[in-house]
Amino acid sequence: MENQLTNNANALRLFFTDEVFLVKDESIEIQPLRNTEPVFVAEKVVAEVEKESVLKTEVTQIPGIKAPEIPKIYPQAPEITHVAAEPAPEKTFKFLGSNKKSVLILVNDESNDVSTEQGRELLRKIVKAVDLGTPDFAILNYSKYQGTGFAELYQFFKPVTMLSFGVEIAHLKLDLVWQNEIIVHGTTRIIFAPNLHHLDSDLTAKKLLWGNLQKIK
Repeated sequence: MENQLTNNANALRLFFTDEVFLVKDESIEIQPLRNTEPVFVAEKVVAEVEKESVLKTEVTQIPGIKAPEIPKIYPQAPEITHVAAEPAPEKTFKFLGSNKKSVLILVNDESNDVSTEQGRELLRKIVKAVDLGTPDFAILNYSKYQGTGFAELYQFFKPVTMLSFGVEIAHLKLDLVWQNEIIVHGTTRIIFAPNLHHLDSDLTAKKLLWGNLQKIK
């Protein structure tokens, strides 16, 4: 059985309410307690309770309600200005005529605006044979626009019929083959023939050209 003797004042106050007078009895030897720590320290207990209450308050979370999240701040990226690409300017051409019937006539002469005198006379006969007047067509000297493809010519003139004198398929960047017959490329009918000056003296080429012109009248 543990020793119940104590001289701790706080412990004695718990059990004795009447006045107690201590009389020294030398015949009794009081052994020192194993644990001399006070049985009850009110201040320490209160501090521990308050600390535990604070900890519980910090970790207690109401069910169903998420704890507020601290918003993250991200550095703002520099604003990128989108610059719209400007469309390529449309190529323009200097030509003779008014192109009212969308007939484009290509010639290829580095020395003359259209051709020699013989070549010009032959051209007058050709346009008359298919009932065309000067306002109906456009005459373009291709020698002044070397490297221009059919696509650029079409974008500007929108030809329904094209007569090409001295301008070959390769010059116009077309993947086509000329077999002395009218070529239909998209919405354009194309006839190829030699340079006007040389055509005037080439009877065979004239006959082939005349046969094709009858088909577009």
